[in-house]
Amino acid sequence: MRLALGVAVLLAVAGAAGECAARILEFGPLRGLKTPSAAARIAAPGDVVRIDAGTYRDCAVWRTPDLTIEGVGGYAHVRDTVCDVKAIWVFYASPVRIRHVRFSGASSVRRNAAGIRWEGNGLLVVEDGWFDGNQMGILTHNQEASRLVVDRSRFDRNGDCEKFCGHAVYAGFIGSATVRESTFTGHRFGHSIKSRALVSEIVGNRIGDGPGGTSSYAINLPNGGTAIIRRNVIAKGPGSDNPFCAICIGEEIAPPGEPVGAAGRANPSRGIRIEGNYFTNGTGNPDTAFVWNRSPHTVSLSGNSLSGPGIRYVAGPRPELEKKKDAGGKK
Repeated sequence: MRLALGVAVLLAVAGAAGECAARILEFGPLRGLKTPSAAARIAAPGDVVRIDAGTYRDCAVWRTPDLTIEGVGGYAHVRDTVCDVKAIWVFYASPVRIRHVRFSGASSVRRNAAGIRWEGNGLLVVEDGWFDGNQMGILTHNQEASRLVVDRSRFDRNGDCEKFCGHAVYAGFIGSATVRESTFTGHRFGHSIKSRALVSEIVGNRIGDGPGGTSSYAINLPNGGTAIIRRNVIAKGPGSDNPFCAICIGEEIAPPGEPVGAAGRANPSRGIRIEGNYFTNGTGNPDTAFVWNRSPHTVSLSGNSLSGPGIRYVAGPRPELEKKKDAGGKK
């Protein structure tokens, strides 16, 4: 039980056989375990790791499956230090559930340091998380067995680089990505939500540039796939790095006859449904499309409300924008 380490460990008894259930590991400034990395080193499968509210300038690599990690008494704030040149917290096993933790200031020379880097082959759930001032918020790998769920979380001023770096949520080629009831404000350069997942569910979020945001796309499905995008409030601001699109689909799929690179495949699709969203175009650009679909997938739109100039739906290439691109303008 490692009592010699001064860890507050509580053992529960499960069933008549007296089997031990999950331990509770507690750490904080006034406890025997004082940092996330110390807890990560001794965590065992099934443990619940509880973090006292406070600020921790410490990164951690978590290699243990079946963990629940949660802030207690407010947000546990981990910041500024990156492990493996990847993230403040890096996970190599699953499943993992994270609650009430704030991640700030992730930065590296690679310009893709994240609050959380997910390398586990299974499920990651982030509830009531807060990501601010990172180069990326959450970044996953490309294992199709993996799933990501982000619920009731907050993303502020990520993509924090002088030049382009990353996205607030970036799901690679995983099985599914769910982002719901979360807020995205003031993102810079990259996209608020980018998903290469086979199935993407993006529901009930508020995504806005605000006066200082320079994000490119609000929602990006570069390889298409199956998706539901429903009840989101989306606002592009005057500083958007790419004013031509709010929800962009399939722009990285390799055209017919061209080699399919690592990112150029088209995901299989059972359709993409975009329903009940509210979009405000604050760029002033009449070429802004609410949805621009360059994939071969079927996209259905219903019940969406649009405010400001622009176009509801565009399919395929847009010759006027390709001309601007060839002339040196932004794509």
